[in-house]
Amino acid sequence: MRFRTAALALVIATPVAAESVQFPITIPQECFELAQREGVPTVLENRMQATKAKLKLAQMKNSDHLVRECRAAVHRAQQAAAQATSSTKSPTGLQGGFEAGIQASDPRNHIQP
Repeated sequence: MRFRTAALALVIATPVAAESVQFPITIPQECFELAQREGVPTVLENRMQATKAKLKLAQMKNSDHLVRECRAAVHRAQQAAAQATSSTKSPTGLQGGFEAGIQASDPRNHIQP
């Protein structure tokens, strides 16, 4: 019952803009060790994997330093994506959104184990 409630809350709280996410997505570098420990893939291939990873992270205790670091990294990535999306909508922000997209997709920013 608790899992269903958490899943429902996540679906309700997920913004509509999240539906425009392009897969596959590499998780933030700070989350690699935690993902390997918990059996979560480091490259999310579809929305279902992304939802499972979000739920797993939400259920973990904040006392674990890896969980805190990963949550902070995910929050920063979400803010960067939101900023890139909002800047691409404005005519003057096209270049900034393009640069943010390039940085986000740059393989040097995502170190594979």
